[in-house]
Amino acid sequence: MNKKLLLLPLLLFLVAIGTSAQNNKEIKKQINNVKKSNLYLYGESTATTLEEAKSQAEDILYERINEWVANKKRMQNSRNIVVNNRKEILSEVSMPRGNMQRSFIYVKKSDIIATDNTEIIKNTTTLMPKAAKVENVQPEAVVTLCTCTEYSDLATKIKHLKATGKIESYARYASLDNPEEYYLAIYNTAGKVVAILSPGNSRKNVKTNQIDNITNYSGCGAIGFKVK
Repeated sequence: MNKKLLLLPLLLFLVAIGTSAQNNKEIKKQINNVKKSNLYLYGESTATTLEEAKSQAEDILYERINEWVANKKRMQNSRNIVVNNRKEILSEVSMPRGNMQRSFIYVKKSDIIATDNTEIIKNTTTLMPKAAKVENVQPEAVVTLCTCTEYSDLATKIKHLKATGKIESYARYASLDNPEEYYLAIYNTAGKVVAILSPGNSRKNVKTNQIDNITNYSGCGAIGFKVK
């Protein structure tokens, strides 16, 4: 399974903290406080790109969650483990040969529970603690486009994904022969990406995993795309 797919259901729960120079001390202080506390589990990584840093940090966090769950008798026999209220700190690290991107992802231990809610990961600890799996994952191309907030970025990424073979075809909504066969990336008149809807007659909002429909976005434009 593509490791980038792990966290899609919680995209809206992420808390990103700015990278300006004046708050670097606050960021370091917050990260150190989390590390020193016994209340949290965390994963961190520094890489040349933000996507790579986030992906590596996510892997580390979920390995630590599995290890922690393996030592909790009340959770060992649970079918699903739920991670609520995951948070993320994004920052830029100055290096001699160029800036690096840092991702620090953490969750409070008390927000890791055995129930059906928010983000569900398979509990693999009854056999051995391995990387956790997430239900209801989306194709890599969809996950990539879910990171877009601006139409310009969305259009660029769609073209790139088509060129690399991860998207089969795309077109503006008015040009689609069978719209129900396409994912829909919806943007408003300000050029902001406001939703990505799944294919089908009954669509879901990919980010929230809730039932949604294009009729809820009156006055917006949409690009339909098929993934391979």
